[in-house]
Amino acid sequence: MLYALIILIGGLLSYFGPWWIIAPVCFALCWWKATSGRQAFWTSALASTTLWVGYGGYLYAISGVNLADKVMGIFTTGAPALAAVPGIVLALTVATLIVVLVGGVAGLAGLSIRRFFDTVAY
Repeated sequence: MLYALIILIGGLLSYFGPWWIIAPVCFALCWWKATSGRQAFWTSALASTTLWVGYGGYLYAISGVNLADKVMGIFTTGAPALAAVPGIVLALTVATLIVVLVGGVAGLAGLSIRRFFDTVAY
């Protein structure tokens, strides 16, 4: 359920918002629904990765310009071993590394803040 909510709400807000909008979505939904730290981190990380890789692949497929190859060509000119790897693979790999950390830490932070406020005595 948490995975589907992150995909649905994150996808809708990512269409209109900035790239980092997935972090508040993971934070808020894990505050509300997560039951353990493992679930909060990995569900947020997996849902964020699915969303970013899916959207990145979609943008690559519909664009007329091969921007991923051009951008990755800038970064791989000094690494001949990476010259044979398609640019989209490298771009999505870098995006995956970033979004796993952003989504996972945001989800874990949401759960941690909820637990913090649950333990505060009134």
